[in-house]
Amino acid sequence: MTAKRSLLACALAAIASCSVLPTTASATLLSTLTAGGTITVGDLVFGSFSYLNTGDMPSDTGVNVVTYVDGAGDVGLMFQGAFIDFLGGAGSDALIGFSVTELDATKNISGATLTGNPSVLGGSGVASVTETFLPTDTNLSLSIFSISPGTTKLSDSGTFAVGHSQVIVQKDVLALSATVGGGVPTLSFVTQTFHESKNNIPEPTGIALMGTALAGLWIVRHRRRRR
Repeated sequence: MTAKRSLLACALAAIASCSVLPTTASATLLSTLTAGGTITVGDLVFGSFSYLNTGDMPSDTGVNVVTYVDGAGDVGLMFQGAFIDFLGGAGSDALIGFSVTELDATKNISGATLTGNPSVLGGSGVASVTETFLPTDTNLSLSIFSISPGTTKLSDSGTFAVGHSQVIVQKDVLALSATVGGGVPTLSFVTQTFHESKNNIPEPTGIALMGTALAGLWIVRHRRRRR
């Protein structure tokens, strides 16, 4: 029992040390967003938030959401909270859903990047985040994880088959401690950014110039026929 308490104390201390938000942006509680709130970051609007949790995962009142910009300049959100599975039980899971809408008519959402800090403390287990974009895109899936014993992957990115003006996101956070020799799987933050690209719709000025050029060609051709 003493060893378990010591392990839990270490897990809580690790979460506390990792829970400092690496940004100066003010945090919004996820519960505010699931009640109908939205967040605008650059040309992207995040809305239609939903949240389901089981086991030891935090409620939506225990999850902070802040705006985030990655090293490539892509914008998105960071979710921060004590995503964890304590020893015993059948595992813990949290599902975060939201939509992303592009405001700039000349751009589309062409890709996504997922990062976070999954880890397993003091024994065996799994901490992971799996992300899908159904029904917007059925081909792309992103994942980060820490498997002990095993490997760790802290970032993933991908490109959509086609650009989208809106993307639907499902972010599944799983923490599962092993039945025998179990550790404490944890995740204190996960970031989500989206890559924006110019679409193929001509700008109004371009359309006007194209129309003028076509009209000029028609006039020249018509005069040649009359001659």
